[in-house]
Amino acid sequence: MNSLPTDKLTSIEKDVVAKIRALRTSPGSDPLSALLESPARLAHHFISVSHGNVQLRFRTLAEELGVEKRTLERTFAAEYQRSMMQFQVEARLAFSQQLLSEVPPTKISAIAATLGYDLVRDFNRFFKQHTSQSPSEWSRRKRERISHETKRTSLD
Repeated sequence: MNSLPTDKLTSIEKDVVAKIRALRTSPGSDPLSALLESPARLAHHFISVSHGNVQLRFRTLAEELGVEKRTLERTFAAEYQRSMMQFQVEARLAFSQQLLSEVPPTKISAIAATLGYDLVRDFNRFFKQHTSQSPSEWSRRKRERISHETKRTSLD
């Protein structure tokens, strides 16, 4: 198995690679070690816990797991009925919407940074592409709906 040059990895990739290597060195001691037998499940786990971070590249995951990227994508799609990219987008969108729903909402720049965006405008573009609203507009409308529902249920 080839060892990835860690100086060319993003910080999220370095973290994931370190966790995979730790799982390999102490199999059985971590509940996640069973996932080593299923690269697709392990990829699903790391995409989930990174909230779909844009800097987590599938090639890096595949190389560290010792499988071809295309093989990983096929097994992932067979297991989860969606592509890894679709799942990554869904995870990123769900996480950002959760943070934008909070009162007070998390700053958009903080969400963008957490999800691996170097520029806030790139996150704004991603969000608008998938929701047809800017993050601030979506957040305002979501909080208005929550406020309206809260008032309505308190009157009942």
